[in-house]
Amino acid sequence: MIVLNSSFSQIFALVFLVIYILFFIYTLIRILLDTHSTPKTLGYILLVIVLPGFGMYFYYAFGINYRHMKNTRRGVLSHKLITKEYLKYVTDPTIHLIKKYPRYLEKYKDIVSFIHKVEDENLDINTYKLLVNGEEKFPEVLKIISTANQFIHMEYYDWENDTRGNQIKDALIDKLKQGVKVRVMFDDYASRKIKHNIVRELKAAGAEMYPVIIIKLVAFASRLNHRDHRKLIIVDGYIGFVGGINISDRYDNSIDTGLFWRDTHVKITGATVQSMQRHFLVNWNTCQPNKLLPARELFPQINAEVEGKNPEFAQVVAGGPIYPLSNIMLTYFKLFMSAKEKLYITNPYFIPSDSILNTIKLAALSGVDVRLLLPEKSDSTIVGFASKFHYAELLQVGVRIFLYKKGFVHAKTVVVDGDLSVVGTANLDIRSFDLNFEMMSVIYGKKTGEKLQNIFLEDLKCCREIYYDEWIKQSTLKKLSYATARLISSFL
Repeated sequence: MIVLNSSFSQIFALVFLVIYILFFIYTLIRILLDTHSTPKTLGYILLVIVLPGFGMYFYYAFGINYRHMKNTRRGVLSHKLITKEYLKYVTDPTIHLIKKYPRYLEKYKDIVSFIHKVEDENLDINTYKLLVNGEEKFPEVLKIISTANQFIHMEYYDWENDTRGNQIKDALIDKLKQGVKVRVMFDDYASRKIKHNIVRELKAAGAEMYPVIIIKLVAFASRLNHRDHRKLIIVDGYIGFVGGINISDRYDNSIDTGLFWRDTHVKITGATVQSMQRHFLVNWNTCQPNKLLPARELFPQINAEVEGKNPEFAQVVAGGPIYPLSNIMLTYFKLFMSAKEKLYITNPYFIPSDSILNTIKLAALSGVDVRLLLPEKSDSTIVGFASKFHYAELLQVGVRIFLYKKGFVHAKTVVVDGDLSVVGTANLDIRSFDLNFEMMSVIYGKKTGEKLQNIFLEDLKCCREIYYDEWIKQSTLKKLSYATARLISSFL
């Protein structure tokens, strides 16, 4: 009996070893084929070889984009369908506008054509209103919501059950009572606190509300890495809001939350809002079964011509795992490459890809006045340390780095040469480049460019500039912590 048990144990151990080795080899092959980032590929392989059990668990828990695999099929089909139907109602004025306004657009013809080609994004004439912090955004949003006649579409990463969150809810319920259609998408994880009250109340009043990227226990860990990070409102198809400000009291400094929050949003009035609408519909049809196809009431006719001597133009850039290219990263790259005199960047999470990092360095080495405005203290220790790893090499080539001291800077803006602006939801990190749904507005115009540039310069008064000679004197322990965080950042 003892002999039989021993033989069985040996056979079981041998079978287990063979299965383990085969699974180990399968995991390595899958990492090589499925992970497109070279640093991440090397990181996963090293982790699996050095710590096989933990490494394989970590890869299957965090490394595989399960949501991407599932949603890509639906998202790609939705994208094709919406784009096909969208073209029935929206005329592309890009070439016409480039020819009609060469004085304003010739300088950026290359960028306009690039964005147009990447995602068929139209160039349109609009009017813009920059909104600094929640104390400017929320009153404007509530005012525009009150004017809605047809529909209100919203797509938000973080909606909180607080003063501003309930004010928005109450305003939407008022419009629902008037017969206005309300459709809302919210990130299932970041907005989880509103599920049992705000969502229920809005649904009871007639709103259509759906979570994006639903979290289930089976895929919980992986799906935390893939979020709908947009902050988007569309009213009646011609007024839109996009930027960094979520629906939460902490973004509104008129409400004391204990920390000053610095952020930027933009209100767009004009035909560019229809591009925002197109991407909203793509996500809407991906996250729930009731299809909403383009129709005239969703895409009203908007005159692309405006009166005035100084028209301003814009394109929308949308990104996310369902898109075949890294639209956000490629657009940042193209914009940074275009700078001739000034490049002013504000961003809260600075973990750039090598290509973005080299583009910023190249601009500085070419004589461009490059300035980065980043948080002095990040709301994520690992992200803050990973960002600091790059400071020395940037300072060495002439990039000026300013750390915001007044509170937390969460704005995602760029100003190029004073007349090309970006206001959006995208950070300068791998999440925004490849993992999250994002949206950014690229605005061509001196009026908006100068306003955003002045806002940037005003923010510098609340910053501490750091210098190369000072920075390299930090302790070896600090430098090691930055380097370690940078390695971990490959998995963030």
